[in-house]
Amino acid sequence: MLAISNDTLANFFNSSSGLGGLLTDAREFLAVVRLARPDALWLLLLLPLLGLLNRWASRRRKHAVATIGRPAAVAGQLTHPRPPRRWLGFTYPLAWALLILGVAGPRWGKSDEPGVAVGRDVVIVIDLSRSMLAEDMSDPKAKTRWEGARAGALDLLNTMIRRGGHRVGVIVFASKPKVLCPLTTDYKHVKDVLEDINGKFPPPECKAGADPNITSGTRFGSALIAAVEIHDAQFKGSQDVFFISDGDDPDESDREWVRGANAARAANVPVYTVGVGHPTKVTVPEIDSVADPFGTKLQEELLEQIARETSGEYIAARTSNPQLGEFFHNRIDIQKVRTIVGEDQVPQPKERYPWVLVPALLLFFGGWLRGR
Repeated sequence: MLAISNDTLANFFNSSSGLGGLLTDAREFLAVVRLARPDALWLLLLLPLLGLLNRWASRRRKHAVATIGRPAAVAGQLTHPRPPRRWLGFTYPLAWALLILGVAGPRWGKSDEPGVAVGRDVVIVIDLSRSMLAEDMSDPKAKTRWEGARAGALDLLNTMIRRGGHRVGVIVFASKPKVLCPLTTDYKHVKDVLEDINGKFPPPECKAGADPNITSGTRFGSALIAAVEIHDAQFKGSQDVFFISDGDDPDESDREWVRGANAARAANVPVYTVGVGHPTKVTVPEIDSVADPFGTKLQEELLEQIARETSGEYIAARTSNPQLGEFFHNRIDIQKVRTIVGEDQVPQPKERYPWVLVPALLLFFGGWLRGR
C-alpha cells in the first residue's frame, strides 16, 4: 500500500503546483470575470424546476411502457437496442447552465478593439475626524465608525466592479480634504486605496496644523467642494457623491457645510449622505489611548439636510456596516442616466460569451443524440 505522509498532503494543498495553486488560480480568474447582464443569473433558479419536470416526464414514460409489458421484456423486443449512456443524462442540465451563463455576458481580458464604457462617475468621501474613532458599530471586525465607513465603501466598489464602466474617486477629510484617488476605472487601485485607509493615522494633509482659519476638526463643506471639483464637468447629470460620516461637527455654528452643499447643488451633483454611529448613545472615543473628554453620537439631522439640499438621499446605516452596493444598484445604476466615456479613458473587457454558448450547443446536440 502506498503511504502518504501528512506533510506530503499539506505540501500538495498549499503548493503552487498542487490543489492550493489551482484554487488560487480559480479565485484570481473569477475576480477578473465581469458580467454584462448579471441579473440573468437568476434564471439558474429555473434549473431545479426543469429537473423536476424531466423527472415527472420520465416516470410517465416508464408508466406507459409498463402498461405494455415488463420494461426489460419490451426492451428485448427492440431491433436496435441502445447501450446505456448514463453520463449523457448530465448534458441538458449542464447545457442550460452554460446557456444562461452565456446570456449573462461573461467578459474578461482586454479587447483588441477600442471600446467605450457606459456608467456613472462616483466620488466616495470618508470622514476621518476624531469622532470617527468611536467604537459603537455592531460588527466585531469593524468596531469603529471609520472601519464601518470603509466597509461600506468597499461594498459599493464591489458592486460597481461587477457591472463595470463606472469611474470612481476617493476623498478623505477631517479639518481639510485630501484626494486619495481621482476618477478612474482602475478598480484594483481604488480597492487598494480604500483598504489602506486607517482612521487612526489619517493623512497629515487632513489636519488643520497652524491654520488659524480652521476652527474645527471636521469640515464638511471643504470636503464636498473637493468632491465636486474632481468631477468632470462634461459629464453632468451622471455624477454622484457618497458622503460617509457621523455628522458630528464640534463647531457647526458657522454652518460651514452650506458652502459645500451649495457647490454640489450648483453643479447638479446629488450627495448621498451615509450616517454611521449610534444616534442616541453618546460614545467617548479613545485617541492615542487617552479618552476624549467630549463624547460623540451620530448627528443625523445635518446629514439629512445636506442630502435634501443637494437632491440626494440620506442612508441611515447607524451601527451597521452600510450596504451601499445594494443601494447603488437599485436606486442609481438601473434608474439614472449613464454617461458614455471615451476609449482613451476606459479599456473594455472582451466579450467571451462564445466560449460558453458553443459548448452549450454541443451539449444540446449530445442530448439530442441520447434521445434518438
